[in-house]
Parts: sequence; C-alpha cells; structure tokens
Amino acid sequence: MLQLIQQGVQKSIERSMPPGEERTELLGAHDLVIHDEPKFNGATSHEVRDHFHGWVAEQLPKVVDTPETLQRILESHSEKKRELPGPEYGFGARFNLALFVDDICLESLAHMDDPVVKIMYKQWGDLSPEERNYEIDPEWHDGTTNEEQEDVGWMYMSVADYVSTYDRFAWTHMALWHDEYLRPPQMIEYFSDETMQPGFWRN
Repeated sequence: MLQLIQQGVQKSIERSMPPGEERTELLGAHDLVIHDEPKFNGATSHEVRDHFHGWVAEQLPKVVDTPETLQRILESHSEKKRELPGPEYGFGARFNLALFVDDICLESLAHMDDPVVKIMYKQWGDLSPEERNYEIDPEWHDGTTNEEQEDVGWMYMSVADYVSTYDRFAWTHMALWHDEYLRPPQMIEYFSDETMQPGFWRN
C-alpha cells in the first residue's frame, strides 16, 4: 500500500514538471510518517486520532519559525475558549489529516482496481471512552444512526487520489472536508453502484 502511494507521488510530480526539472520539495511534503506498532492492530479511528493528536503536538514546535511564534498561536487558540479547530488548523493537510489502513483496505489490494485507505479528519473531535463503546449501524462501516449524512470523522480514499486530495485540502484550510465527505463505505467513484464500494466482497 505504501509503495502504491509513493509511486503515485512520484508520477504526480513528473506530470506537473517540465522534462529535466525536479520538485524535491514536493517529495518532502509528501514524505509519509509511518506508525505500524503492534498497538495499532485492530485500532479504531478514535485510537488512531488519539495518537495523531500526540504526533501533531510534537511536530508543531519544529515547523514554526520561533518558540515565540508557537506561543502566540497557542495563546490565540486558548483565548477562543473552544477546542476545535485546534492550533494546527492553519498548518495544512499534513497536520490535520491522517491515513490509516485496516483489514478492508488491505483486502482491497486484491479486490479493487484502485485500492483504498482511510483518511481521517483531526478536527472531527474526540469521544470519551464511554462514548466510543457504540454499536455500528449494520448498513454502514461506522456510526450509530442510519442517516446518510452522519459524519464519522473518516472516509475511504482511493490510493490513486492521495496527492490530489491532500493538495485540495491544503489550499482550502480543511473546509473542504464537509463538502467532500461521504459516509463510508460510500465513495464518489462508486456512489451510484453499491456493489463496487469498499468491502463489497464481504457481502
């Protein structure tokens, strides 16, 4: 799966540049940080988001120009007296979106022409341990209701769309999430054909 994403990044850069030129900064911008510790086996989106919160908090001091700048950002966020969006909201897709892979994603390598990963929105919010103990509606891959519009904080994304998706979110400061969101297993490519949506082979 990782190899497919990296190949897509390279092809996207090659298509966007004249022959003989390189955009090494784009490669750096799409340099994936991989966390594949055993604790993530069977992890829920909520547990992945918990880990992502910690990683972002560690990274912010490394991407601002001075400690004073970071302090101003944190103080400004604190003055708003609300948790969301977090102080990382204006730092682009890298610090607001995370990819994760579960069994269905791995199985999609064998069952879909374009395999999928899950893309998670950091600013969705958090659930308490008690709130996370919910029964998923059988018609969907996450969420408690049968409402098509219920936002569960993640959705499926074709591996082939990784670069274009992150580029779009980077320029719209995350507002695009609510415009593009489709409750899983729906995907825009297969919106009118449920027989091709992720996990169809399990039915």
